[in-house]
Amino acid sequence: MKRTLAVMALLGAVGLANAQTVENPILKKLVEKGILKEDEAAAIDEQLAQEEAEKAKYEAEIDKTAMEAKEKLGKLEKKWGDMPALAGKFKKFEIGGNAYLGYTYQTTKYKYTKSNDSGDFELRRFYFDTKAYISDKDYIRFTTDLISGSNDYKLKIKYGYLYKDISDLIPYTGFEFGIAHTPWIDYEEHSGWWYRSVDKTFMESPDSMGLWPSADLGIDFKTKTPYITSEIGMFNGEGYDKINTSSQKSSGFHNSFEGRVTYHVFGNGDKNVNPTKDQYANISLHLASNIGYNDAYTVHKNLNLYHIHAVYNHPMFLIAAQYGKTDYNSGSPQAGDGYSVNAEVRPVQDWSIFGRYDHWKFKNELAVFGNDAQGNLIKANKRDAYYFGVAYTMNKYVKWIANVLTYDYKGTNPDNKDKTKYMLTAELIW
Repeated sequence: MKRTLAVMALLGAVGLANAQTVENPILKKLVEKGILKEDEAAAIDEQLAQEEAEKAKYEAEIDKTAMEAKEKLGKLEKKWGDMPALAGKFKKFEIGGNAYLGYTYQTTKYKYTKSNDSGDFELRRFYFDTKAYISDKDYIRFTTDLISGSNDYKLKIKYGYLYKDISDLIPYTGFEFGIAHTPWIDYEEHSGWWYRSVDKTFMESPDSMGLWPSADLGIDFKTKTPYITSEIGMFNGEGYDKINTSSQKSSGFHNSFEGRVTYHVFGNGDKNVNPTKDQYANISLHLASNIGYNDAYTVHKNLNLYHIHAVYNHPMFLIAAQYGKTDYNSGSPQAGDGYSVNAEVRPVQDWSIFGRYDHWKFKNELAVFGNDAQGNLIKANKRDAYYFGVAYTMNKYVKWIANVLTYDYKGTNPDNKDKTKYMLTAELIW
């Protein structure tokens, strides 16, 4: 018997049909060869016809639904035509940010400060970032920065600039115009010091060189090639957190000129490197001349900076070193020279151990930091900072960091500035 089990199951489901014309050519051939009887073939043919009718009905319903959705979308576009996301005024729109949350327990030398140790939860920084692309390479950026103050939080503009690609005019180059990056700090935070949530870079940290921050109002030209990158900028000079302070308190020319040039040994200067995946080695020279630097903006004293930096990174470890010197006719702590060394070891996946040592020697033998609680002058001739910590990358959004940070001031009366911090940090990015 040549009937298949599949045919028998189908006949059982639909029953026997009266003899009729079989339209399907394959079924006709099976009848001619005696594999199927004519009434069996007719039943199968009828079932196939029913399935084709159901399929056509289903496709018609899909077409109808798609047409209704298209009509509704057309009405929305007409109603909200002025909205950039619908009207296409921006080619692309990106939203992101990062935050540094933590807990810090700080110990001080009680006999000098007459104050107790302290422990507090902290929201150290909270950045919210938006980019609106007006072409494939040109965009408008706006970034807010929630800063922890002495008594409350302050919301400031960290970045607010137009980025314009001018590679047709100057190869591999574009510029930021507005509250833009200064040439150094963002570079180091993305190549040599990956723990901004613990403390700022050697150049920016108030317990190291203590110079200007990572953004300022001005213009910054950026060039990126595989082996050479550079940034050259002209800025107001007071930093994004003190915008227009200088123009209110002094007159005359008081801008800052800053520049960085970096040689990328392995030719990946035009790429965004990942420290746990990429190998890179960079050597940088950073120079700046800040006219009328931060002397309450009443007397113009120029600060010139000379700064070199080198970093080597392997997926298993990182080591970086730098030296900086300021030519500054002032007795403030920013006048002097010093160096910093930091390293990181990644023994297993997602875990790292890091350390850093900063040394800054003041130009004057004893720099003055003000008065203590008893009215005595606080003086020191140098300061050292020691960092040690462990980090765990939970996923691409969250990194946990536990570390100890110690500041050691040396001089006639520096001990009331000595302190140690025990820190736990959650570094968030999205």
